[in-house]
Amino acid sequence: MEIFSILKSTFKDFYEYLFKLVLLSVAWFVISSVLLFAVFIGLQSGWYLIILLPLIFLGPVFLTSLYGANEILEEGRVAFKSLFSYFKNNFWRGFLVFLISVILYIVFVVDLRFFLIRGQENIWLLAFAFLFAYLLIYFSIYQAYLWGLLIIQGDRSLTDIFKNAVILSLDNVVFSLLWFLSIFLLTVLLFVIGIGLPAGFIGIIGLLIIQGTKEMLAKY
Repeated sequence: MEIFSILKSTFKDFYEYLFKLVLLSVAWFVISSVLLFAVFIGLQSGWYLIILLPLIFLGPVFLTSLYGANEILEEGRVAFKSLFSYFKNNFWRGFLVFLISVILYIVFVVDLRFFLIRGQENIWLLAFAFLFAYLLIYFSIYQAYLWGLLIIQGDRSLTDIFKNAVILSLDNVVFSLLWFLSIFLLTVLLFVIGIGLPAGFIGIIGLLIIQGTKEMLAKY
């Protein structure tokens, strides 16, 4: 099956470029952790504008990290100057996609919680809970394609990338579900390991996102 081939390729590439990918992943983790810690500082100090920092920078930082992983995969290396240039040139793309994603995730989670609570009294409302649970899973699959396409189709407009992510996620249902399940389970495993998340998230999950998107895109 395609998913096993992609998993095998992902781990093979991660092992081949282990040091570079671990270094990139640790850099992503440190920067993201500092940005998230800014929320705690803002709440404690009363400097509430600091809370906006993660919302502004997490998307571009993640996108740049995926770009770095893809460069290592294709070129065998990536320069800091290249990462900085990509971050600067694609800042607004990363920010807008991340902002839209956060807003929609909040909408889906709030609605899911609402209908789960109300569904205890009304079976019809419980059906809406299942609907929003499905939308939450689908949107997560869509997200994986979306971030992958931002790297692979970097020269396309955001409108085209949004459309292509819809096509890939709806037209390859079985693969997409298995792919998403692999991403989810590996992320949980890396989190449980502890050191796995900072050391392997970009190198394993990032490559899996890119490899899976490339595999499906090659069919069109």
